[in-house]
Amino acid sequence: MVLFVLTLPVVMGLVGLAVDGTILYVVEAKLSSSVDGAALGAGRLVGTDANPSEIAGEFLQANYPPAYWGSSNLQSSTTATVSSGLTTVTVNASVQVPLIFMRMFNVNTATVYGNAVATRRTARVVLVLDRSGSMNTTDPVSGLNVFNEMQQGAESFTGMFTTGYDELGLVALSASAIVAYPETRPYNPSPTSPGGPDTAFGTSATSGPMITQIQTLQAGGGTGTPEALSLAYIELQKAHNRDYAANGGVDNAQNIIVLFTDGVPDSLAVSPNNPSNNALSPSSPCQYNPGGGSSSIMTGTIVTPGNAGSWNPPAGLFLLSAYDSTHTLAWWLQNPGNGRVGTGDLIQSSPATALLNCAGLDSSGSNYRTWSDLASIPSSDYYGTSTNGSAYTLASLDLQNGTSSQPYAGVTYDPTNLSSGTNTAIACWNAMDNVGNIIRAQSSMPPVTIYTIGYSGDGGTDASLLTRLANTQGSSSYNSLQSTGMYIQVNSAADLGPAFAAIAGQVLRLAK
Repeated sequence: MVLFVLTLPVVMGLVGLAVDGTILYVVEAKLSSSVDGAALGAGRLVGTDANPSEIAGEFLQANYPPAYWGSSNLQSSTTATVSSGLTTVTVNASVQVPLIFMRMFNVNTATVYGNAVATRRTARVVLVLDRSGSMNTTDPVSGLNVFNEMQQGAESFTGMFTTGYDELGLVALSASAIVAYPETRPYNPSPTSPGGPDTAFGTSATSGPMITQIQTLQAGGGTGTPEALSLAYIELQKAHNRDYAANGGVDNAQNIIVLFTDGVPDSLAVSPNNPSNNALSPSSPCQYNPGGGSSSIMTGTIVTPGNAGSWNPPAGLFLLSAYDSTHTLAWWLQNPGNGRVGTGDLIQSSPATALLNCAGLDSSGSNYRTWSDLASIPSSDYYGTSTNGSAYTLASLDLQNGTSSQPYAGVTYDPTNLSSGTNTAIACWNAMDNVGNIIRAQSSMPPVTIYTIGYSGDGGTDASLLTRLANTQGSSSYNSLQSTGMYIQVNSAADLGPAFAAIAGQVLRLAK
């Protein structure tokens, strides 16, 4: 048996190593957390006039106490690199730590190092705001005007992003939807056309062109959510294609859609006589019935007045505000409920009398609720999104009093039954659900994440549909291969501002 005898100097050396090692570990942990904070603090100000090195140094000095455990000579360096929508902030730091027991071996100090990297992606966000007529109401819980509180929340949301770095856009929806920022008139739906969220949305946290547009909005009309989501998706594609070309085939921005709504969709943008999707009856006398050899395209919005479970028969085609060349964007922002116009305004191509002999579709006539010219609800909307599906049976409205209902449970969708507003409402529900899946499933650009806010105080919002749209883990259609967003239900107008702030914080959090 071999015995090892430890001499006193060896024992003292081992104790010294343990004590000094503990000190170094404590200092290293503190320096590491301080460097992390410095990187995050500098990263949050990317895109502003702030100097990353100065900001990081200030955060480091604030988080790392002077002479911590006797340390000295704190040194740091910061670099920030920007590449195609991705900014990387790297902070390196070092500090001298005095040793205690190791001095007997002529080792007086040790250097501790810290390193942290924070990345900040450009946030490319389209804010989609419901300004339907039901929004202009007094909240029964807080007594506040819902529309005003929504506007203030949206303004604060906008101010949380960095002008010159992040990219923001705005879509407003009533019976039809319109791109309110950036202003592009007449609207071009091609994803390769100019437009899309940009970095010039603000001049400060409280002012700028996008905030001005939010303040200009007036409430009125129906809820054309499917079209609004289609426009938001087109706007994201425009920005992606623009940045992709400018950055040599690279785009690292995170694509976000944030939808606020207070109800269920009740309006659908359609082209009822599109030859590839013709819904006109063969016996319809419409002059531009494809069955008669013409293909001049009618365009408009079908509006289904009423509430879930008690829909009224649908009304005839109303003007699509996005494509109207007669009125300005400012006019549409102030007049959301308008659109019941003459036949000459409902076509985007010549001749201008697309609804000639179509009394059942002409919203300016007296027979616009007869739908005598249609054989069925179009199988897809103006943007090519299917109006078919069966998931509508899962719709569950969360009502103001805390109860819930399933307005479509047991209802069989019949697109040929145009006398029932329920079928048109289901088509709107299906289109909204389907366009959400199209957006989340796309692979032509970085993934799109959808966040939703539903205000339930004026009769109910469809929590099932909004969770499906956001692809939350608790939704009935959760898909782990698609981006997961967030759904926030707001039961009081006073909580609208915090809901917008919560989503902005979620979008802006930094990845390390």
